[in-house]
Amino acid sequence: MDLYPNKVVVGLTGGIASGKTTVLDLFEEQGWHAISTDKLVADILMNDRAVIDAIKNRWGFNQGNIDKQKIAQIVFTNPAERFWLENTLHPIVRKKWVSLIQQSSALHHVVELPLLFEKKLSSYFSKTISVFAPVKKQISRLTNRGLSDVDASSRIAAQISNQDKAKLADFVILGSGANEFLKVQVLSVIRKF
Repeated sequence: MDLYPNKVVVGLTGGIASGKTTVLDLFEEQGWHAISTDKLVADILMNDRAVIDAIKNRWGFNQGNIDKQKIAQIVFTNPAERFWLENTLHPIVRKKWVSLIQQSSALHHVVELPLLFEKKLSSYFSKTISVFAPVKKQISRLTNRGLSDVDASSRIAAQISNQDKAKLADFVILGSGANEFLKVQVLSVIRKF
């Protein structure tokens, strides 16, 4: 069954702090309909009352806004809690991005999905792209965002390795260089469509 007749839909993945968002922006600059699942999750955590209530009940948060930093501390130190959160959010997020593509008049779509391979979602896409960055570069980027080395390492360890993602992907983009180098790679991939 073809979920999106006559459309090219590319799944974009890679490890945390590998350069996925920059690559997504470059696709959008080239006229592709770009969907960030991180933004979809942020919207759900702000507006989906059922999800908000489930999270508050699970972790005893006060009635204010959900604290994403506290959530990160919980899920990146406890695999069972991460599993619960992923199983709560992912079906809703998947339904949203599939619907956005189906309703769009654009012919070319790219969906940034950090856990594309972990959640076995390759069949939803025409092709997959993995953005690759060395672990040292990921840690450097994450510590520059304010995380400790330990927190950065635990977040990297929560996903399959960049090497394994690269092996599973149809295309690999090196995300550790300058933006101009990223743009050249994105244009090269786009030409294949």
